[in-house]
Amino acid sequence: MNHSTAHNNYNSNNSNNNWRLPNIAFMVGGFMLFAPVGFAILAWLVIGKNVDILGTVKSKFINSSPAFKQQFKSKRHYGHTGNSAFDEYKHDSIARLEEEMQRRKAQLKDEENNFNEFVTNLQKSKDQAEFNQFMKAQTAAANAAEKAQKTSEEETV
Repeated sequence: MNHSTAHNNYNSNNSNNNWRLPNIAFMVGGFMLFAPVGFAILAWLVIGKNVDILGTVKSKFINSSPAFKQQFKSKRHYGHTGNSAFDEYKHDSIARLEEEMQRRKAQLKDEENNFNEFVTNLQKSKDQAEFNQFMKAQTAAANAAEKAQKTSEEETV
């Protein structure tokens, strides 16, 4: 084996393919989120052998439990059990519960509107009572001032 063949074998075995776009993106994202995370990813890329972060994440997701995958599925996708009678019962029950929920939301909205109207009327009544009290006080003060003026006029005459 000549020198160039040995050198090529060394380069092919020890080449660091870690500096791929997904790995760099994860490193930059790590620095943006929290600097120690970025440094940890940087160390992993520099020291680690053949690091493929994107592949690792994909394989973890693929091998994850069905319950974990179900979280990412559509909210309205309820799955099928294989038993058509149960699936139909489940679908009908969910539809009935959603209808009940919509009815209760409408009822709560009506109650909220009624309460807001009650609070508005209560505030108006309170404002009116305060205004009436103010007017009585003003009238009493005006009457007292008028009476005092008449008394002072009578004393001067």
